[in-house]
Amino acid sequence: MELTPEQLEELRLGALTAIDGLWFLEVESAYGFEAALKLDLEVWKKYGLVVLKRMARMLGLNLSSGAPPDLETVNLLMENICRIDGTECRGEVRGGEKILFRVHRCSWWENLKKAGREKVVPCEDIDNTIFRHWLRAMDPSLDFEITASLPRGDPFCQWIVRRA
Repeated sequence: MELTPEQLEELRLGALTAIDGLWFLEVESAYGFEAALKLDLEVWKKYGLVVLKRMARMLGLNLSSGAPPDLETVNLLMENICRIDGTECRGEVRGGEKILFRVHRCSWWENLKKAGREKVVPCEDIDNTIFRHWLRAMDPSLDFEITASLPRGDPFCQWIVRRA
């Protein structure tokens, strides 16, 4: 008997969110919520940089060339870094000046709700910290604003990404 590729993919996606949740809960148990959140944010900032570098290498991109990537490339990287964990999202470059980025299904938000922690963990603060860090790693002039969010009761999360 063998697992199908689809079953293995489902296990990989679940393992990523499980290890994050278990790690967070253990740190929280030992050191408190604020310390766990602080450490979690630092880990996720670094995780994103590692993944961005690997994706750039796979795609033949040089993010450290001194020339900032165009918004189409930024969008491609953001869509894929989000999709790694099963998040369903889509970005659209508008007028060459901004990206309208929507997350329609977020595995992290779903897991927080299942665990009854959706009111405890500040999703928007986490997104503001992590995604801003990842965007600025691609181009220090990039910034974003959250204009809709699942935790607020919106049907999706929406970010506007633009150069400052």
